[in-house]
Amino acid sequence: MTTFTTDNIDCLQATPLGGLGPGGTGGWEITFHSASEGLCHQLYVNGRLADWTDTPTQRHFIIDGEIDPLEVAVAAVAPDERATDLSRLLPAGVGEPTWLYTAAVLRDIHHRPGDSVVVMGDGATGEGPSQQLAALPIWPEWASRWAFGEDAFGEGGFGHDGRRAPGLGVGLFGAGMFGLGVAAITIDAMLAEEGTHEIVLRTLAADGQYADGEAVFASSAPPPQAVAAIAVTDYDNATDTLTLEIESD
Repeated sequence: MTTFTTDNIDCLQATPLGGLGPGGTGGWEITFHSASEGLCHQLYVNGRLADWTDTPTQRHFIIDGEIDPLEVAVAAVAPDERATDLSRLLPAGVGEPTWLYTAAVLRDIHHRPGDSVVVMGDGATGEGPSQQLAALPIWPEWASRWAFGEDAFGEGGFGHDGRRAPGLGVGLFGAGMFGLGVAAITIDAMLAEEGTHEIVLRTLAADGQYADGEAVFASSAPPPQAVAAIAVTDYDNATDTLTLEIESD
């Protein structure tokens, strides 16, 4: 039975690393209080599992500076489920933000190093996708493109011999031709304007050539506004109350 709860979790704070504004170093530290003893905790950012604790006592997370945390949720889970994506159990509207478009892309040996996938949109104007909303390398430098027993035997490390030929059983079973494995990557794009967006996925080569997929349509509500600055305006010692002024972008 799955253990998952967002109850008894409070005092959630997001602190920019290095300070707010242009002088910050990027990234966020997320801290929280939880009364769920014996459970680990998961961090969901913009509806997606971003991190988890390895011990029941940990009460903080670090978010990479490349992620814009417009919506953050913390859930308590059983230790053996801490790395399992349970976003389907989040409260309505948190697990699947209407302002976030997520696309799955299959990458295989036909994609070359330097290729990227780009989400193109029209800003809900109805004038056709001409704005770049997000981009992601299809084969990042750290990702191995080869598997066991390919190319010239013995020229590479054990199980990684190949440079030219695709391997057997790499990636998603059955998604590619026999012996040609593929992998799935996901790309997120924020739909900042309310309305119906026309979206296409573009495969962009390093030399500037590109190919577009079929257009899809997605409806969006405005996303939460990001915080640009936080200032303390008042503190009442009698009631131990702190008043903050929050400025949005």
